[in-house]
Amino acid sequence: MFCPKCGTTIEEGINVCPTCGLDITTIDQGSKPEISPAATTPATASSGSTNKADNQIIRYVYFGLAAVVLIMFFIAASSIVSGGNEIMQIQSVGGKTLEEAYYYELGSIYAGYAMISRALGIFFASVLVWLGLKN
Repeated sequence: MFCPKCGTTIEEGINVCPTCGLDITTIDQGSKPEISPAATTPATASSGSTNKADNQIIRYVYFGLAAVVLIMFFIAASSIVSGGNEIMQIQSVGGKTLEEAYYYELGSIYAGYAMISRALGIFFASVLVWLGLKN
């Protein structure tokens, strides 16, 4: 006999499933057919290789997405840094002024944003790689 809940083989005379703890005596044996483990697992030997191939494809998709995300974040960081450098180069006509100091500091803030962008890119790419390895 097989447990109708989990499919474990149950010997005659045992009233409780050793795996899931289902009380077999409460189940009407005439209304429910026996469930075999083969019926509960649709994967066969030939589909096992298909599942491995599907998992490999999913893994490559995650790795590809990780590479794209990383590249996009680094391109964004490069744009932020170049914009910050352009702001830092702004000079006033009258010489050293408060505006020049402001623009210089603003450029260094942009460099900080670029650092955050790179860190986020590495983080999200790492998460995607982890998800790919998890499958």
